[in-house]
Amino acid sequence: MTPKVSIVVPVYHVEPYLERCLETLIHQTLTEIEIILVDDGSKDRCGEICDEYAAHDKRIAVIHKENQGLGLARNTGIENATGEYIGFVDSDDYVSVDMFQILYEAAVKENADMVLSGICHVGGIMFQKQQDQKEFRHCLAQTEIFSGSPGIQKLMLGVVGSLPQEGEDSRYGFSVCKNLYRRSILQQHQIRFNSERVLLSEDVVFLLDFLPLIQKAVGIPGAYYFYCRNADSLSKGFREDRFPRYLNLIAFLKEKLEAVADKQQVQLYTDRQVIAAARVSSIQEILHSFEVKMPASQLKERLFRICTQSEVAAVLKRYPFYQLPKMQACFAFAMRYRLTLLQKLMVYMRQLF
Repeated sequence: MTPKVSIVVPVYHVEPYLERCLETLIHQTLTEIEIILVDDGSKDRCGEICDEYAAHDKRIAVIHKENQGLGLARNTGIENATGEYIGFVDSDDYVSVDMFQILYEAAVKENADMVLSGICHVGGIMFQKQQDQKEFRHCLAQTEIFSGSPGIQKLMLGVVGSLPQEGEDSRYGFSVCKNLYRRSILQQHQIRFNSERVLLSEDVVFLLDFLPLIQKAVGIPGAYYFYCRNADSLSKGFREDRFPRYLNLIAFLKEKLEAVADKQQVQLYTDRQVIAAARVSSIQEILHSFEVKMPASQLKERLFRICTQSEVAAVLKRYPFYQLPKMQACFAFAMRYRLTLLQKLMVYMRQLF
């Protein structure tokens, strides 16, 4: 019998978290699933744990391969999936036990090629310390249907960015893991992930490759995916090259969007991401300076480099940043006028973010 949903789980050096993830998958209320564990060359006990679970649950398939990164591990899962729909779960996160039943039923009810849901950040968001905090983000207030060219265009713009007055930098979120995708479209058009080693944020690129090919998507209220703050996670550590790679990604996304949407509208949505890139990179620089006890003059120079980068400076000059949510607006003001002391103070009191 064809599984209703194939769940693709890349696994790499997540031994402390893997069993937590797998327990939420094997106990899904939707039982007609297959779980494809792609061991991406783990050197810890992850491979053994995967094999142990597979020995006790015939729905689990394990693929051991050499390390190539998250994106290519997901591709291996796609190529081996047989389900009607595909979902993705990162092995240091977990999901509610009814996630795939809820998403699958929404897909069937609406005959949708994609289902979007919300996401819950566990342990605070990227720059907060509260370890016990759970925050629901990108939650739709009510069911929303996206169909035809206008609907898909709206979804694509809202994946990449948002309007100034909206609370999140991306209206519908970058993450592929909170959604469900019709497998036949992925297979027919050979939609695959880029390597995160080549292009930052393989998730959003995957979404922009997939969305123009679909007829209908449905967004549903509720958050069923639990994204866990983990210092070892790929997306959370300080990296010297993150800022220029982030700007390169935005330029790439802008070019893709301009093929399907009005240029002025695209600029408004992508400008929001440029500001987000500068804010996130500035916060990372400040947190890193705290850790390594960087001289204030050196930090000031590094923050100036971000704020005076030509694209960032142009966006800060033309963007109505005063319409942003209060703390984002304040940080954008500090970047616009190069008030590095204010930036440092806001990060020091980052529980307000």
